[in-house]
Amino acid sequence: MRDVTQPLLFETSWEVANKVGGIYTVIKTKVPVTVQEYGDRYHLTGPWNRYSAPVEVEEIEPEIPAIKAAIDSMTAQGIQVLYGRWLIDGAPRVILFDIGSAAHKLDEWKGDLWRVAGIPSPPHDTETNDSIIFGYLNAWLFGE
Repeated sequence: MRDVTQPLLFETSWEVANKVGGIYTVIKTKVPVTVQEYGDRYHLTGPWNRYSAPVEVEEIEPEIPAIKAAIDSMTAQGIQVLYGRWLIDGAPRVILFDIGSAAHKLDEWKGDLWRVAGIPSPPHDTETNDSIIFGYLNAWLFGE
């Protein structure tokens, strides 16, 4: 039975523990208030930047069984995932995906976007490809 009185909250951004531009600062600024409201039920998802993650994220084991099961399912299928606490005020939990570990699914997911929604994507556009992979990894996590 699901506990609807203690919902999980997920926030997804390319700039979770991955400073690219101004969104990183926006997220960092609002995290303390969100953590105060949701506690360990608040999670952020983002791409796993292997250069910044070692100094930005403390790896820990997920305590929420559904999240642990979802991550375990993904890693069993070759997806590399880092779960931990982002070392900023509020220390929110983060789930970071190694985009490259899912690159082998890109053609399948691009085909899915075309068949289901008629959305085309350029063949060699790295930003588009990475965004598709990141979006599908989030959908996969939430679907588990």
